[in-house]
Order: sequence, then C-alpha cells, then structure tokens
Amino acid sequence: MEVVGDGMIARAFVNSGMRMDVVVFAAGVSRSTTTEATEFGREADLLHEAIGDARAGRRRLLYFSTASAHLYGNGDGSPRSEEDPVHPTTAYGRHKVAMEEMIRTSGVDHLILRVTEVVGPHQRRHQLLPALFCQVNEGEVTIYRGARRDLIDVADLVTIAAELLCGDLRHATVNIASGHPVTADEIVSHLLEISGRAATKVYVDIPANDYNVSTKRMARHAPSSARMGFSPTYYRNVIDRYYRC
Repeated sequence: MEVVGDGMIARAFVNSGMRMDVVVFAAGVSRSTTTEATEFGREADLLHEAIGDARAGRRRLLYFSTASAHLYGNGDGSPRSEEDPVHPTTAYGRHKVAMEEMIRTSGVDHLILRVTEVVGPHQRRHQLLPALFCQVNEGEVTIYRGARRDLIDVADLVTIAAELLCGDLRHATVNIASGHPVTADEIVSHLLEISGRAATKVYVDIPANDYNVSTKRMARHAPSSARMGFSPTYYRNVIDRYYRC
C-alpha cells in the first residue's frame, strides 16, 4: 500500500497495517474554505501523479472526496445518494467535482469515498472538533446556528474502506457517513459536558441546511458498518474517544 499525504487520514492508513495493492490518496487542500488556486493546483498535480503511478503498477486508487454541502449542495432533509446530481456551493466543492472527474476519465481502477466530518487524532487545530474544543477551553464558543455535521471516526473510516477494497466494487463512488448529522450546538454541548467546563455560547445565524446523505451503498458493500453503532448518539461516542479526559 502506498499512501499519499501526511494528515490524519493518511496516518490512520499507514498505522492500520493494511496490506493491499492500492494507492491511497489522502493529500487534499488544507481547508475546505480555501479559494486559493495554488492549493487546488497542488492537489491536482499530486493526484495526476498518483493516477499515473496506480496505472503503471496496475493498482487501485483510493481517493477521498467530500459528502458535505460543499459538493451536494444545500439539503432539504432527503438523503443524497451517489447517483444524485451534485450542486457544489463553494470553490472547494467545485474542485472536488473536478478531481473526481479527473479520476473517472483517466480509466484507472478506482474507489472514490465521499466522506463527511472525519474525527480522530492528529487533526489540525483549525478543523472542526479541535477548533471547538479549543474554544470550550477558552470559555467562549461561536456556534453557527443552522450548521449540521455528520461525524465519523477515522478508525471506522479505515475499516469500511478496507472492506470496500476487498469487495467487488470497481470504478465506484461511495458515501461514507454515520447517516445521523447533528447540530453544532449538540456537538458543543457534549464537549462542555465531558470537559466539565462552562463556556459562553455566541450564536451566529446562517441559512439552515437540512443536510443528509444516503448510506445505502456503504451498508450494502461494507456490512461491518452495521456493527459500528451508527445512531443519533454515535457522535457522542466519537467525541468521547478523542476528547474525554
């Protein structure tokens, strides 16, 4: 297994001990809010090289895209499937659509995983959970009212990815999510509960986004996901694993 990248997801695969003839591409842009062409260009160049390496070695390419509103667009509560049209709302979303298309048109054997909000060790400080936890410790938390996130443990992501790679899916795209998005307020409230701290909540109103994605394909091709405890309280288990003292 060759891993491209050095962030949380890349490290999780390196440390998994997985032995597969696959190129794992986990070297995306640093922030989903970026609009810098140089960052997008860097990922595109790296991906082009990884596609070439995979094709030359007759290996599969595993690519991590996004299952967020950045790509699918604002939701109406109905789960968005991999077959639904995408309506990217940001430069990041449009970039991910372009990277997916690069892979598909290259002809390389691939698996594209559209993931939601991955949580685990070694996350960068600006990412959602580390940023909120830091604000909790500082005593004031900004909460975007209307924001919803579907948290998934990076360990569960690796397990699901391994099962999918061992299966019969080829040239496919799969949503990876718990299927139970929660509000930012719920996430912050649980962080406050497990930390035992008090903090002022500062609310910022943003347009409501009843965002959700379909996990039917994931469940069908990765039966182990049924044993991961995906439920309305799964997000608490994920937070507890990495943030409970």
